[in-house]
Amino acid sequence: MTLQEKVHVSGPGWLAARCARLGPKTQWEQGAAHTSPVYVQAPGRELFSASDATYMLTLIDGTQTWVENLATRADAERFERIRKMLNEARAQLHRRMHEHGVHH
Repeated sequence: MTLQEKVHVSGPGWLAARCARLGPKTQWEQGAAHTSPVYVQAPGRELFSASDATYMLTLIDGTQTWVENLATRADAERFERIRKMLNEARAQLHRRMHEHGVHH
């Protein structure tokens, strides 16, 4: 399938295509697909949203709490790899928030 459409964007952001079966479902099914994002840049404007960053930080913190307290641990190495990934994501997001004057 080929789809062509003009999309107006007012600033930086991203676009992705998603498809799924429409209509009522009588059973659980996985029939959906989603492309990788295509990032849109706008001269002089960085892709950053204070509210989105705050929300993402909450998701990271909640995921960390779940991983450390509730999730079943496959093995110590994998557990530490996941913790490291979450800590790095939090540190990068925290740094960007402060660069943009978002105090939390």
